[in-house]
Amino acid sequence: MDLTCELLFEAACRMTPDARARLVRAFYEPPPAGEARLTLDRPFVLPIALEPAQVRAALRDAQAFVRALVALEVYAYGPDGSDVHARLMRSLEPGSARLVEQCLYESSESVRRRLRRMDAFLDPNRGVFSAIEVNQIAPLSFYWHDIDQRLAAHVLGELGFSYAPRRLAPRVFDWLAGELHARHPGRELRCVALVSEHGYEGKKELPYLARSCEAAGRERGHDVAILHAYPDEVRLAGGKPVVRGREVDLVWRQSVYLDAYPPADVADYETICAHPEEFLLVNAARSFLTASKDTFALLSDPRIVQKLALAPEDARALGRVLPETVNLAHAPEERVRIVETRPEWVSKPTDSSFGEGVEFGSLHTAATWGRLVEARQDGRFVFQRRVRSPVLPWVEIAPDGVPRRRDVEFDFCPHHVDGDMTGTATLRVHLHEPSAGDRAMNVATGSFLTPFVTP
Repeated sequence: MDLTCELLFEAACRMTPDARARLVRAFYEPPPAGEARLTLDRPFVLPIALEPAQVRAALRDAQAFVRALVALEVYAYGPDGSDVHARLMRSLEPGSARLVEQCLYESSESVRRRLRRMDAFLDPNRGVFSAIEVNQIAPLSFYWHDIDQRLAAHVLGELGFSYAPRRLAPRVFDWLAGELHARHPGRELRCVALVSEHGYEGKKELPYLARSCEAAGRERGHDVAILHAYPDEVRLAGGKPVVRGREVDLVWRQSVYLDAYPPADVADYETICAHPEEFLLVNAARSFLTASKDTFALLSDPRIVQKLALAPEDARALGRVLPETVNLAHAPEERVRIVETRPEWVSKPTDSSFGEGVEFGSLHTAATWGRLVEARQDGRFVFQRRVRSPVLPWVEIAPDGVPRRRDVEFDFCPHHVDGDMTGTATLRVHLHEPSAGDRAMNVATGSFLTPFVTP
């Protein structure tokens, strides 16, 4: 049965007040020991379901986009791609560029199988899927996704609907094991170090993700340990990575900059990051190159796309998925058009995250937008066609247990693991407020995660 707003609203209304009160308590209660939740004060919006055929079509196009992204990176490192490589390097912050330069090699197969999460939208009113960013440097939300899937199964079960949660942890474990087996066929994965830096609030899920992936491996019969570690805990002993005295088969990099550490404390870890094939490191630092938002400008250029020799259906999908993106350092002739059609554009730094530096043309006057366009022509910014957050009528259960219909704005951020779209997605939601105007869809601007009912 396809879930709709009306079906969920009617099911919630049929529940007794006591049953709804129990559901609300279960939603807001603190997590069990050993688990975490992103926030306990988000609105109780029921799990969101979308038209299955639209979801499947969106994921096919997302997979085509990943193939184009991989093709661009392979081309940039090939004999004819030096100009593309140099352009992407100029679009990065100095710290990001240094990490790319530091990574001496990564196989095209590992590039294809990278962990990724897209920032995207799926408009159920038009059936249009649009990707606006790709997170592949240190993609997050995988653990939160699995926690919310379990919550979705409980909530839907209480409403009278059967739903089997779709967990990412087993898929992530298979990716890790597959990367080891690709380089050492027959070798058993015994120990993984998931490495992230200290003091990064956005990465607080990672110790829990390590545990959940370890549990998934053990469910599959593997005697494996997946340890969360910090860069200064990773050492080389006898040419092998070691964490807290234990030899590590594979290092899973989720760190970014290491500037806060004394260089001597992270020298071994930096050596490992520079040689991902020798030391079996995944999510290598080369991922910074095509994480640049200038990638979208390059893939919006038919001349570049032609050089990638994409399959015709992938080139068509790319045209559907990518909003027009312009880097004025490479297309100065577009400046007047961007100034004159201000409400249709969003400007972003090429190397930033969490909505930092994002400017909506619709929130500027003609004068301030003109000055911003003038200031953002150095190659470190792009201008992207604005993609409006779709609005969907759905169901919220208030803290007093009363169900009500609410319009919500949401994005649709699919996951890519081990070379494939997993069929899952993270949904970030705002309660729709027409007076709020344009705003980025991320936790930093007050959006909250809501479970997605995976078809």
